Amino acid sequence: MSAIVSQVGGLAQVNNVWIRILRRLKRTINRHSFETWIKSMHYEGYRKGVLRLTVLNDSHRNWVNENYLSLIRVAARDICRRDVEVQISLNGVHDVKKKAPALRRAMPKTPVVHSLRQGPALPHTNGNFTFDNYVLGECNEFAHAACFKVAQSPSRAYNPLFIYGQDGVGKTHLLFAITHYIRHNHQALSVLYETAEDFTNDLIESIGSRQMPGFRARYRNQDVLLIDDIQFIQAKKKTQEALLHTFNALYELGRQIVVSCDRHPEGLQFVQEKLLSRLGSGLVVDLAPPDLDVRVRILLKKAEKMRFDLPEEIAYYIASRAPSNVRQLEGLLTRVKAYAEWKHLDVTLESAKAALNGYGKLNASARLSTKVIQNKVALYYGLRTDDLLSRNRAKNIVRARQVAMFLCRELLKESYPSIGRSFSGMSHAAAMHSCRRVASMLRTDPRLVQTIDVLKNELAEGRPKRNEGGQLCVQFDAKT
Repeated sequence: MSAIVSQVGGLAQVNNVWIRILRRLKRTINRHSFETWIKSMHYEGYRKGVLRLTVLNDSHRNWVNENYLSLIRVAARDICRRDVEVQISLNGVHDVKKKAPALRRAMPKTPVVHSLRQGPALPHTNGNFTFDNYVLGECNEFAHAACFKVAQSPSRAYNPLFIYGQDGVGKTHLLFAITHYIRHNHQALSVLYETAEDFTNDLIESIGSRQMPGFRARYRNQDVLLIDDIQFIQAKKKTQEALLHTFNALYELGRQIVVSCDRHPEGLQFVQEKLLSRLGSGLVVDLAPPDLDVRVRILLKKAEKMRFDLPEEIAYYIASRAPSNVRQLEGLLTRVKAYAEWKHLDVTLESAKAALNGYGKLNASARLSTKVIQNKVALYYGLRTDDLLSRNRAKNIVRARQVAMFLCRELLKESYPSIGRSFSGMSHAAAMHSCRRVASMLRTDPRLVQTIDVLKNELAEGRPKRNEGGQLCVQFDAKT
């Protein structure tokens, strides 16, 4: 993206918007597909309301038009708040096959402000992500219910609503779903979805152009404000101050605030206490990684949307090899489909195996779960898994339990409440203490470093192994 640079002032601003569109697309498309199909498109320029992009061949253009044009359309409209034409052509030959809303020549000096009764505020979010097509499971039912309640009754349910979970578990989908539902069912309300990164960029541009009144009006005149990936604001003092003032203004007016993050509010670093207090003052819910059954159902739904028949056997095969990241999961499905089309084959188990050849490392991570880690650690320390799940305070059991919790946090990116639930309902505070205790010891105890390295390697390789003689590898002083 750094290559997208213009020497002309007017085009520089358009380039900046194009970069923002790429950032938005990167959030909704898995990394492999983004690098292959989206980022590889060449930006040619913008003139008279037409954004021009080029690709190397017809296959590339056809694939983008068929699979990503709607996403480009939504992202462009989301960033620019107006429609312009996009041309995707070959080698500089601008033969428009499809038109899509995209970029305008320059952003308005003063952002458009929508009053309470002017209808839904722009920009629009991706209409492909709704409550109806969200695949439910034990991992996400509570978060889904909370988001749906907020969408039904903005400002009267949970305010603010803070959703957190590791990358690719469906946070952005839920924020889009809230936005989509409100725009279709509460048309008198204004609603704005924004990423924390775009909020920061907007703030910087507004300060530089001395347009802060317009900036404040844009965000504070919303009935519902959704900020995605708020962890981006860590160590950004000006952004934190702007967000705090925005949230306080909205809250005092009884407006709805929804925030997503990759960690619990208490896990945010270098964030003002007042802002942390505001973020945690409402309902805080976590999204766990999807289990195998949910991953299979996600694949089947995605295949249906892509209009090809995916046998359940193949869905299970892909899901068993994929990590618990929905975007990466969809990327593997796209690879299976593209490989079959390239070879002019039906999608079969054999073609799927061929398509995913070389993705073996994903297999171990796909099988990795809290239960696997618990079993592995118990075996390593010569204990029963039930010992780890008990309230037994014996030194060796306490240390093994802490190590298991630490690995769940490190390898699965599990939240502290989720870890606590997996260890016989221990509290969020107890889980956090255990993880931090191990992290602290790793700075001074080389034997513990070796133990963690051994366990990580064995978990990555997926091979069961007891330590030497089935005895405890290391004895620790279990000061907690």
